[in-house]
Amino acid sequence: MNKEPSLEERLSEDNSQPVVNQGLLGKIAYHSKCFVVDGFGYAAYYAPFMATAEYLCGVKPEEMCTTRTIGAVTSFLTGYAYNLLRQRSAKKIGADIQEGPSLKKKAVDASLGAITMMPTYAPILYLAGASSKVMVITLLIGSAVGGIVGLGYGYVSDKWRTYCGFKPILNK
Repeated sequence: MNKEPSLEERLSEDNSQPVVNQGLLGKIAYHSKCFVVDGFGYAAYYAPFMATAEYLCGVKPEEMCTTRTIGAVTSFLTGYAYNLLRQRSAKKIGADIQEGPSLKKKAVDASLGAITMMPTYAPILYLAGASSKVMVITLLIGSAVGGIVGLGYGYVSDKWRTYCGFKPILNK
């Protein structure tokens, strides 16, 4: 006779598959998790550095509360896209195939930190009501801070992704 496996036997089977073979829903679930992990990592990493830069540039405390709140949301929403851009940029210059820390990886992290800061940071300062003088100073200092702090972001981001069970972007 045709004996079907019991429910316990079916549940104990290992049906896990790599992301590429899970179909659309599996890919959506995987990338959604990456979105959350990268978003939290990006927001948590940059927040203290940008708050310090704002304080040193003379942003008023009430404006700083607004900028950090909007900044946290913006960072969360753009963290995954930033890491995808990191990956693509590194691949373009061949930094993705190098083991360990390298000058090319640091160049990618520093340049992206500086370049991506301005288009996201300007609206945040504007919405917070910062004066034009404070905005100019903070944008210039913020971009410099973004570049300098970006040097360490890649390492921290990849360690965070590994800790959360995901493949690192560059540091394999």
